Amino acid sequence: MKSIKRVSMHEMIATEIKRFINEHDLKRGDKLPSVAELTAILGVSRSSIREGLRYLEGFDIIEVQNGKGIFVKDGDALKIEAKIDVEQEKNYLLHISELRRALEGKAVELAAVRAADEEIQEMERLLAEVISLKDAGFDSSKEDWEFHKAIYKASHNPLLESVAESVSDTFNKLWSKPFGIEHIFQDTLPFHCTMLDGIRQHNPADALQEFNKIIDTVEHTVRKI
Repeated sequence: MKSIKRVSMHEMIATEIKRFINEHDLKRGDKLPSVAELTAILGVSRSSIREGLRYLEGFDIIEVQNGKGIFVKDGDALKIEAKIDVEQEKNYLLHISELRRALEGKAVELAAVRAADEEIQEMERLLAEVISLKDAGFDSSKEDWEFHKAIYKASHNPLLESVAESVSDTFNKLWSKPFGIEHIFQDTLPFHCTMLDGIRQHNPADALQEFNKIIDTVEHTVRKI
């Protein structure tokens, strides 16, 4: 069962305006109803209408021209949905990345101090499996997550490990072919190796530095989509 997504007022208004564009088959340059007319049609405040318009402007779907009115900038229904879907996916992945930076960054530091030899050996085994699968062109998302779970375990902080497990489904969205692109974060692999070097050498500063390079690369890749 999937969780129900909360939708903000400006998103609901944007959806209604998109529906109006589609139902009336409006094209680029066509004029939309005024703010006052939209307020009356949708039964919401002017400020809410303006928020919805700003939201659509951010996706280049409409253009508000002062003193002239509101005009369609891109009336293609499929393009509209694609733009918004991609942008929402990007924002969601960036939020996940921020959460990972906070949680896993601390786990990496602690693991570099506390990891036992056998725990480091397990990380090495899992990372070698990830590399082998990637080199062969196979999906390594499950093994990748197992590698990162091993870091949480090696932190020897059961609460940190428990929190990571509770959000594992969310984290796995970064491993499970986001945007439908295979091996989208391939560039992070060298930093996985150098991060593990830092853990192996019990150097928390180096390990954290290399982990942050992983997150920086992920965020850069997401923003480029």
